[in-house]
Amino acid sequence: MVNNEISGDISESPIPHLVSLVEITIYGNLIRIQFLYHQTNLLYLQSLSLSGNKFFGKIPPQLSNCSFFHILEARNNQLTGEIPKEIWDLPMLSILDLSKNKLSGNLPPGFVSPWMQEVYLSRNQLGGTLTTNLSYQLLISGMDFSSNNLTGDIPLQIGHLGNIKVLNLSYNKFTGPIPPTIANMSQIESLDLSHNNLSGVIPLQLTELHSLSSFSVAYNNLSGNCPQKIAQFSTFDENSYQGNLFLNCTLPLLTPLRPTTSDDGYDDGEDGFIDMESFYASSGVSFIMVLLIIASVLYVNPYWKQAWFYYVGVTITTCYYFVVDHLHVPTRYKVWELHK
Repeated sequence: MVNNEISGDISESPIPHLVSLVEITIYGNLIRIQFLYHQTNLLYLQSLSLSGNKFFGKIPPQLSNCSFFHILEARNNQLTGEIPKEIWDLPMLSILDLSKNKLSGNLPPGFVSPWMQEVYLSRNQLGGTLTTNLSYQLLISGMDFSSNNLTGDIPLQIGHLGNIKVLNLSYNKFTGPIPPTIANMSQIESLDLSHNNLSGVIPLQLTELHSLSSFSVAYNNLSGNCPQKIAQFSTFDENSYQGNLFLNCTLPLLTPLRPTTSDDGYDDGEDGFIDMESFYASSGVSFIMVLLIIASVLYVNPYWKQAWFYYVGVTITTCYYFVVDHLHVPTRYKVWELHK
């Protein structure tokens, strides 16, 4: 039932009595009823898509009775209350989309299960911190928690999400620095940390994210310099950084692509445009090569050799008389006095 104008109470339909039903899709209708679930039925349900309707009320925890349940989509409704803990404990849940509702409460510590691939909770009223059991084994590829009331630091463990391609934490109340471990997200394509209270510098390691096509840290309290315009970061303009009063984007960072880092993950190397030792060495070699070329030419051609020494003598004589005529030199030191 997609993009119709169906209305009424779904509990009166034959759907709840279809015990073997594995998928329900009711999208883009005018259904305005309370989100109810018949505990004894639909035990084999695997996918429930109710997006774009007018469902209200709380999410029933009885959905956890569906041991095969792996897709729950109910975005753009009027659901309220907390997300039941039982939903997070579903062992096979891979896609959870509850964005654009009125959900509240705090995220539980273990909100990402091992089988979770996509979790979208944007435009709700969720609070709490982003503390979770993030590990390298997680398969999650998309996470959107934008437009909520999440607080606290973004944990360093978020860098364990090595398979993630989309991460949106914008329009929250996150504080603290941007974790340099985000550079471990080698496949990420979109990163949005804008409209928070993040502080500190932008980690230099982020320039190693070569798949990044969308990036924003706008409207935070960041300071220091913007990342060097190399690789993907050469495609990001000032809109990605605006709204940070103490952030300098007029000059690129004068640091190598892979800086040395201390144990806390932040750069402690020295900055510089040129390796001065290499500069001095190359200059010395170039000077010696010029002298060798001149000596070789004079040795091969006697005429050029004679002309060379003639002009050298003329130049020396001219310089001498220029000094004598324009500088105050005691008479006794003039050469013509020696020959009297």
